[in-house]
Amino acid sequence: MHEHHDHGPCSNHGQCQSCSGHDHQDTMGFTDKLNLLLGHWIEHNESHQTDYKKWALQAREEGHDEVVAKIQEAMQLFQEGNQRLRQAQQILMMD
Repeated sequence: MHEHHDHGPCSNHGQCQSCSGHDHQDTMGFTDKLNLLLGHWIEHNESHQTDYKKWALQAREEGHDEVVAKIQEAMQLFQEGNQRLRQAQQILMMD
């Protein structure tokens, strides 16, 4: 129901924006893997914001104001979640 995109990290032949173009290797350490995943999760959550906005607008046009309010609340929670993921990423990289 949303614009199709791959839900797995780095489906682009081992490269993605989160990886800054580095090839994935089984030799990648835990910290690097976790940093990669955190970046992917942030990008993934952000990619859904466009769909949420689109559907909220359509729901408003159809008179579903309570539904719109819940979608907007969810969008805010995802943004807050992404802030926490970014904080986790910063902490990870400082360790």
